[in-house]
Amino acid sequence: VLCEQDKSDNQALPKTHNSVGIDLGLTDLAILSNGIKYPKSTYDRDLKANLRIWERKMSRRQRNALKEIAFDRKDGLEPRELKDFPRYQQARKTVAKYKAKIANRRKDRLQKLTTSIVKNHDIIVVEDLRTSNMLKNHKLAKSISNASWYEFVRELEYKCNWYGKQLIKVAPQNTSRRCSNCGMLNKEFSKLTQNEWMKVRQWDCPNCGTHLDRDTNASINILNKGLASL
Repeated sequence: VLCEQDKSDNQALPKTHNSVGIDLGLTDLAILSNGIKYPKSTYDRDLKANLRIWERKMSRRQRNALKEIAFDRKDGLEPRELKDFPRYQQARKTVAKYKAKIANRRKDRLQKLTTSIVKNHDIIVVEDLRTSNMLKNHKLAKSISNASWYEFVRELEYKCNWYGKQLIKVAPQNTSRRCSNCGMLNKEFSKLTQNEWMKVRQWDCPNCGTHLDRDTNASINILNKGLASL
């Protein structure tokens, strides 16, 4: 593959005079303060279905191969190794192929999404999430890993450096519990458990009566925090 590379150090994109706050979620991958929501990827469902089929085949063929190896030892023969079973090797390679395809599709989507956000905004504000700590929650660990929050922020960070944009990270505390219209913190939500709070998608501010979408409200608060830090 041959490509032309710009030798100049200045790769800055034209200024758009737009700023955006981004809330990262599990229902939707990214929720922007302008109301745009990017849902989780669903285009790899066909690959996931095939992956599950071949993982079961691989597991079954591995068990059969191990039984054959045990029979070899029992009969006093030189025991074969797993590499000597072509059907197991075929299943193992097919599983690896599907896993690589799923990973590549996710990478491609993240690259296109982050590039689009950086091109259209001069200031981007995101939550400073500690995903390593959040993965300790076993009920949410798989969903958080599939969401690729860390990779999403990492790509935004280096692309902002490349193209002359600004990325601001803010503390995520109370961004979804505070009304973005009047600024009041709804203390009633602090009484809910984590699982109960995750089920709350919309709420009305008891102070000003504004009807709020939880994720959009959080992204607006994230943007306000970032702009205030400037």
